[in-house]
Amino acid sequence: MDTYDDEYPNPVTSHVVDISQYNAVESAIEAAEEVGDICAVANCAGTPEPGWIDEITPARWQRILDVNITGAYNVARATCIPMYDRGYTTFVTVSSGAGQRGSMSGGVHYSAAKAGQFGLVRGLAKQLAPHLRVNCVVPGLIETPLTMESGLWTEQEIRSFEAQLPAKRMGRANEVANAISFLLDPQSSYITGELLTVDGGAQLS
Repeated sequence: MDTYDDEYPNPVTSHVVDISQYNAVESAIEAAEEVGDICAVANCAGTPEPGWIDEITPARWQRILDVNITGAYNVARATCIPMYDRGYTTFVTVSSGAGQRGSMSGGVHYSAAKAGQFGLVRGLAKQLAPHLRVNCVVPGLIETPLTMESGLWTEQEIRSFEAQLPAKRMGRANEVANAISFLLDPQSSYITGELLTVDGGAQLS
């Protein structure tokens, strides 16, 4: 679907794809490039899945890795190659504090996949410099439907976690979006290979 606005004359194109499937991602990127050159990318897709290690079958393990780390690779590969050829551009992916500290609620496969994004980001940052900056935003507990309505956290667990945070509250989605926007913007032109943590100080707790 294409959406037009008088203030922003260039069309905005939306495509729904499974980012774990490279061909689907590549097709969506090729379609977007027909509208205009991609110069900045934010990969925000991800999904957790609760379960103890004995509940996580090889198939469940693979699916979470397919979305959270292979998906990030798929988006990076499909976009960074054409962006690299254009010169100065930027790529940001969103990981999770689970990749830094581990996660009881999201599952060990989720923690492993999100930690894998750190290596992907730093490897790409070295390989694609100086033409393309690559960074990662690492949110903590953020007030979203995934947190509040998925059953991953009880109300008591959320309040207990908030009490331990220096910020004494959950983060808001716009606070993560602002961090992504900063890393996509030329004002962060001397930042690459960075893990920007947005977690209210959880890493200090």
